Amino acid sequence: MQTIKKKGFSPSKKSEPQLMTMANKALDLVSLHQKNLTRAAVVLAAVVVIAAGYTLLQSSNDKKASAMLAAAQGFYQEQAAGAAPDYARALEGYRDVFKKYPRTTSGAIAQFYIGNCLVQLNQPAEALREYEALAKKKFVDKGLAGLAYQRMGYVYSALGKQTEAITSFEQAEAVLGPGLATVELAKLYERSGNGAEAQKKQKVIAEKLGGTTFAPAVQGAAASGAAAPPAPGPAGK
Repeated sequence: MQTIKKKGFSPSKKSEPQLMTMANKALDLVSLHQKNLTRAAVVLAAVVVIAAGYTLLQSSNDKKASAMLAAAQGFYQEQAAGAAPDYARALEGYRDVFKKYPRTTSGAIAQFYIGNCLVQLNQPAEALREYEALAKKKFVDKGLAGLAYQRMGYVYSALGKQTEAITSFEQAEAVLGPGLATVELAKLYERSGNGAEAQKKQKVIAEKLGGTTFAPAVQGAAASGAAAPPAPGPAGK
């Protein structure tokens, strides 16, 4: 029977050069990754610096916009001496804020008041465009968007456009929850002959608004058909 002899291991003369080659390749690979990591670190640092700079810029813009907004508010509100508000000058001021700082909180509030001024200056179509543009912005505060829809409801109602008014008040209620929009919806549904929907809103008023400070007033307005007070501006202005 043939015997299978076990061969002993004999290092090849090329083993050492091959190992050196592999080691060099590994070092090159590490070096390459180090370069890439260094680049990534530099890019990350640049992004951090840019982000910090953007934050500081936004903070500076917010302060400037806030000061300009306060100046415009001075014309919008009744003057200390009893003089009537100057809506034309207020409109000019709000537009200046919105033009220069549209993506700030003050810029968004300014756009809301642009709509308010246009209503006071008997330009409802322009006002509706401003309110709608504000309400549909992705970055705008949810509460401010709801107020914009609510104001649209009042403007449409004043124009005799009940269908559009109902749509706007429904959007406002969806964003803000039960409130003035609910009261207006109860009245509008009643006027349009939709008693079922009117009763639903009256039920919401009774259940959700019973403990609020303005509940008696709004319930009385809904029952009598009288106009409820207009939607307040941001921060109660």
